[in-house]
Amino acid sequence: MKITRVRTLLCTAPQKDIFMKSRTRRSAAFIVIETDTGLTGLGETYAGYFVPELVPEIVAFYAPILVGQSPLDIDVLSRRMFTSGKFWARVGLGSIVLSGIESALWDLKGKALGVPVYELLGGRCHDSLPCYATGGTSPHARDELEGKVEKYLSLGFNSVKLGAGSHRPGYPFLASRTPQEALEVERSKVEFLLKRFGQSFQLNLDAHMDNLGEADHIWNLATAQFVLKGLEAFPIGFFEEALPYTDMQAYAALRQSTTIPVAGGECLTSLEEWRDWLEYQPFALAQVDASFMGGITNFIKIARLCELRGVSIATHAWSATPGVAANLHAAFACRNTSILEFAAYNPNRRELNTHMEAPLLMDLWVEPPVLENGRLRLSSAPGLGVHLPDGFAERYAFAPGSGEFNSVTGKKLVG
Repeated sequence: MKITRVRTLLCTAPQKDIFMKSRTRRSAAFIVIETDTGLTGLGETYAGYFVPELVPEIVAFYAPILVGQSPLDIDVLSRRMFTSGKFWARVGLGSIVLSGIESALWDLKGKALGVPVYELLGGRCHDSLPCYATGGTSPHARDELEGKVEKYLSLGFNSVKLGAGSHRPGYPFLASRTPQEALEVERSKVEFLLKRFGQSFQLNLDAHMDNLGEADHIWNLATAQFVLKGLEAFPIGFFEEALPYTDMQAYAALRQSTTIPVAGGECLTSLEEWRDWLEYQPFALAQVDASFMGGITNFIKIARLCELRGVSIATHAWSATPGVAANLHAAFACRNTSILEFAAYNPNRRELNTHMEAPLLMDLWVEPPVLENGRLRLSSAPGLGVHLPDGFAERYAFAPGSGEFNSVTGKKLVG
């Protein structure tokens, strides 16, 4: 079996969620690897969510390395691609795009051998894993916040992640100007949810420090320490991205100063970046993403570096289905995976998803994972267990300018 073609497929589809109203569409960049046997591999780079227009040229740069080669030699091909672009792609966008190419190779190999990718990675370490509903922003109105959490629990989740701050149209997410104001916003939110739901679920918080606009008030170390210290009396599962990814030592100091598990890592783009950051022991929960950090192989290597340091991992997974699937297969093959991130929908009981329309999340599973009692169980479909249904790309044609970015003067996100 030889690779005959490597191509990029860009799609834009509705993403409408009554609890996440800031955007109504999203885009994705899929990498399709074709062979002379008719088998194809499907991967995804998370770059397609942000800068989809830039992905095809980078894929075309690497494609000649793959054409004519056996897709089963993933280590050899990945090393050649990495070496070819090493000067400019060791970290950053080049590494992110390589994630999708490498995942497509794993998908193709699994299909060729008739086994799920996790078997190629050494087999499953878990029959099922706990997962949390990633819920985006925190609504300003308490009835909205209550309805959001209530819906997510009804889907089968036992854990929910909400954004820090309070989302009101036309206002920044993080408007608090002082540490005390920031703490009061989070404390009042937590107290309200505990009073309404008790401790029937795990609440996690995310300050999204590298995904904010210029009007937001970015926390420094002192503010983050003040907020987390003030929340220690509450049963917070983890607090994600309480600082931007600009200071490894600050993250380390934050982790050492609080009993709340400090989570992070989603913006690190390669094994090399992770090695540098882990020297400072910045995270109690390391969030790894196979669609962003060089691919599935890098995910496994990063997870093992974390395991050597006694650090648990979680998936970061806000890509479309192929990117999520790559994360799930890698996570199930790692001993130190403690929890999975999953978009707030039930993949195997679609009748429950009355709050959301999201074809890029829901429509690409061959056999969706099963969500029951807060835990996710993978299917045994070959490869990554994903596909592009006939006519999908035509139905959801790419819309230029649909990528996500942080709003600043001169470039505003409009939905």
